[in-house]
Amino acid sequence: MKKFIISLITLFVIFACASKNDIERDAATYFKEGLTYFQNKKYEKAAILFEEALKKADTPELAAKAQLFLADSYYFDKQYEEAISAYKSYLELYEDKPDAKRALLRLGLSYYAMLKPIDRDQSYTREAYKIFLELNTKYPDFAKEYNIQDKISHLKNMLAEKDLYVAKFYIRIGEKKAALIRLKKIINEYKDTKVYPDAALLYAKVLIDNNKLEMAVSILNQLLNETKDPKLLPQINKILKDLKKQLG
Repeated sequence: MKKFIISLITLFVIFACASKNDIERDAATYFKEGLTYFQNKKYEKAAILFEEALKKADTPELAAKAQLFLADSYYFDKQYEEAISAYKSYLELYEDKPDAKRALLRLGLSYYAMLKPIDRDQSYTREAYKIFLELNTKYPDFAKEYNIQDKISHLKNMLAEKDLYVAKFYIRIGEKKAALIRLKKIINEYKDTKVYPDAALLYAKVLIDNNKLEMAVSILNQLLNETKDPKLLPQINKILKDLKKQLG
């Protein structure tokens, strides 16, 4: 009986201490513990603790920190979908905070990390492009530190490549009007991309097939003045020569 009573007392003390510890674990405690895990690169555990800190946060400042570090934990753990959601939540609430530029950068980088080949959906490409343009506009010096302009150029080329890929598909299936729309979009919006010369030449060829010879001549003359590609120049000159004969 004596041993039984001692065991009951011991269990009571253990549970009492556990309950006390649970009560004492406020938002600041959860955040501090999460930060320790974060610094040790244990991002999954850190995310759990930052989530708890966010739930219990009793000040806007602590809530903002918990939200940002929660997003960062997902980001460094390569859980990009979760990171995107967390960064968006942060920016919706704290877009005027000094750390907003960091959140915007990593939001863009999260999309950038998930880019797909041009024969697949380019939603991530468009989102990353839009975010990096915003970052470059709002925080030009900060964006320069991370070579964001290079990423913008890369993304722009990918979007142009996608439109050219789709235009070629439309040509293969005989939908030349749809192809012209895609090619014209490249000419109007992506003139400073690597894809532009090929797209402009293809646009001219489709115009010729649709008997729009004068428009084709205009496009080719413009392309002749703009491109220095030794592979394209002979083609452009030959097509122009043939068109001039047809037009008299």
